[in-house]
Amino acid sequence: MMQRDGNSEAYDGAGFVPLGVNPGGTCRLVCFHYAGGSAQTFFPWTKLLPEDYALLAAELPGRGRRRDAPFVPSIRSAAQQLAEAWGPYGDLPAIFYGHSLGALLAYETARALKSRGQTLPELLVVSSRAAPGSPTSTHTLPALSDGDLRRYLESLEGTPRAVLDSKPLMKRAIPMLRADLQLIYDYRHEPGPALDIPIHVIGAIDDPFAPLECLLEWRSVAPAGFRLQMQGKGHFSPMRTPNAVMQAVEDHGLAPVREPIRAAS
Repeated sequence: MMQRDGNSEAYDGAGFVPLGVNPGGTCRLVCFHYAGGSAQTFFPWTKLLPEDYALLAAELPGRGRRRDAPFVPSIRSAAQQLAEAWGPYGDLPAIFYGHSLGALLAYETARALKSRGQTLPELLVVSSRAAPGSPTSTHTLPALSDGDLRRYLESLEGTPRAVLDSKPLMKRAIPMLRADLQLIYDYRHEPGPALDIPIHVIGAIDDPFAPLECLLEWRSVAPAGFRLQMQGKGHFSPMRTPNAVMQAVEDHGLAPVREPIRAAS
């Protein structure tokens, strides 16, 4: 379990996990995992990021260090919990990055921070996920039976064969994936104040789960600036290195030493 802001009260909600140690970091890259993932999904990035960046990863309950905690009931609930846990990490400028399910988690967490008057990220980078409210957001997702979920994992080519062939690992992975995909099925975008930060969308060529047209729909929630970048092939292409995220930061003219953006009162 996670401790709430350094005191002794046990906390089973969604929270953040620092990855690696970078005391000289002047900016945080905050990553939000895909369905079936965890904070440790981004651990390989600790050796790939520039020195200016400290890496922080969101983690939903039911996995990783918090595998015995119950799954969150909704994306909005997860976002509220993450906003509550954000306090200690608002001391540095931040870039939010979310892949697939993580794109919606990052977006809704930024909205929750805005509604609470907390520090906002300077930039929201999302990849491989239809825009909030897109009618195509669940068209390519599988049914939630064990067999359908296993075939879905195989089709994504993002799950090692050793995991697919391990009954104990799949026994843990399938319920977690089912719970995470249910979050997407149940998600409904609610209108509200627009985010006053730019949104940079990364898509993969030939990704059947996030085609170009649904990526372009992110423009409707990005009045402060929108850019679309296409690369590679396959749903997990943007996850292979942080290079695309770093390029997004550069494209928007942001630097790690800039002052944090705060929500308008």
